[in-house]
Amino acid sequence: MGNEIKEGKRTEFYPAHASASLEVPSKEEGEYFLKVLIPSYAAGSIIGKGGQTIVQLQKETGATIKLSKSKDFYPGTTERVCLVQGTAEALNAVHSFIAEKVREIPQAMTKPEVVNILQPQTTMNPDRAKQAKLIVPNSTAGLIIGKGGATVKAVMEQSGAWVQLSQKPEGINLQERVVTVSGEPEQVHKAVSAIVQKVQEDPQSSSCLNISYANVAGPVANSNPTGSPYASPADVTSDDVIGVSEMQLGRR
Repeated sequence: MGNEIKEGKRTEFYPAHASASLEVPSKEEGEYFLKVLIPSYAAGSIIGKGGQTIVQLQKETGATIKLSKSKDFYPGTTERVCLVQGTAEALNAVHSFIAEKVREIPQAMTKPEVVNILQPQTTMNPDRAKQAKLIVPNSTAGLIIGKGGATVKAVMEQSGAWVQLSQKPEGINLQERVVTVSGEPEQVHKAVSAIVQKVQEDPQSSSCLNISYANVAGPVANSNPTGSPYASPADVTSDDVIGVSEMQLGRR
């Protein structure tokens, strides 16, 4: 039925068809792939007890969902990678569910706590709940940006969301970029739907289907983008995103 992965006293359950498999999924006609970053705090509610929630989500949407292991994060983040396979409608439906869970930040994580340099920080920027973070191949990123940034500008104007893409990583072989969408739920939904449309248009959109980045070393530009209305000055570093295709765009 599934695999149990024990970490100390904790057991993480991955249903066999929603696992961190190393196998490359086969693409069916009319199906596409979408990679989503998921904050660790939201992973449990997406998986559900014994994997029940994610199994039900797959049944309802017809999508196949794979999630990286609990400590297998996307480079430069503490977020897990979720790979969704299905029709465009299924991708949008699954992302809407994920976005809902991301908005449900546990209260304990938003409260200030005494800093202990020997322990990892458990607090986070509550504005993460207003963001969607998608991972797309460079080819899809080009379609999202459009000539001179025209496409991404149109997406922002039509959705009301703020959309930014990470810079191409240097020094590591990573042929993809992170798209950060910020705004209110309906704004984010509209922008993500537009991005899924670009995934459909790109024949190379299924070129990066791995969910494990355990062997990737080096800085990756994928944190809160500089210039984002949800970027925290304390979180921004020189490796952070500075805009779309080396330029900064925002809502008017």
